[in-house]
Amino acid sequence: MAFDGTGLGSDATLWGGEFLIADYQGFQRIAHLRYIPLLGGQQAILQPWRVALAWLYLAFGNNFLDLDLDFLKRINKREWNILQKMWIGNFNAPLTSSIGRLFDAVASLLLGIYQVKFEAEAAISLEKAAADYKAQPKRYGFKIKKNGQTFVIDPTLTFKQIITDLKNKYSKERIAAGFHLTVAQMIRASCLEIRHNTKINTVILTGGVFQNKILLKFSLDLLTREGFHVLIHKLLPCSDGSVSLGQAVIAAQVN
Repeated sequence: MAFDGTGLGSDATLWGGEFLIADYQGFQRIAHLRYIPLLGGQQAILQPWRVALAWLYLAFGNNFLDLDLDFLKRINKREWNILQKMWIGNFNAPLTSSIGRLFDAVASLLLGIYQVKFEAEAAISLEKAAADYKAQPKRYGFKIKKNGQTFVIDPTLTFKQIITDLKNKYSKERIAAGFHLTVAQMIRASCLEIRHNTKINTVILTGGVFQNKILLKFSLDLLTREGFHVLIHKLLPCSDGSVSLGQAVIAAQVN
């Protein structure tokens, strides 16, 4: 699993939520998070409310504007109309499969984070909220669909159920913890599908998203329980600090 913010993929979209069957000679992308548009490009990274709106629109259509949410009270409907036109017209709205942006969206929706100053700021706040919940969280729903030879993870149901929990006045800490468990369950379910189709049993967790200790623990627990051989980073970082080393290893193999 390569879970990160945004990086250019081989199909010219922005990746960040990929399951890759890989060796030193090449890779096959076997699964990924459902695409959403980054409305405004780079601005959507700095203003995660834009990513939250994209997921809410996928989950509820324009009816999301009628949801009684504190998060929506600061949203300018005229600005949303502009963003929607950008989406429909495919103007400055690059597609992404990023798990990092998924965390941003939930953090914005749940914690009211509209602007960030650095990468993963919103996700770090969401992790802190999840850490404050001491009971066993409940997982939310999601779907895994087959698109040709690729599995696509669709979390729109996750957003619908998070909205239900917000309306029922569940604590933000409980919802944040449940979201972390849900992403780990997405990993588990996807790995089971891939193992069933390929017989591969070794799983590598990498990418900056796995700096999140709660997600890492949930994922390790679920995968080892299913009998997977799981590899994680110990001597080198799981974030961009290891990219250059990986490039050097691949280049050495090619030469």
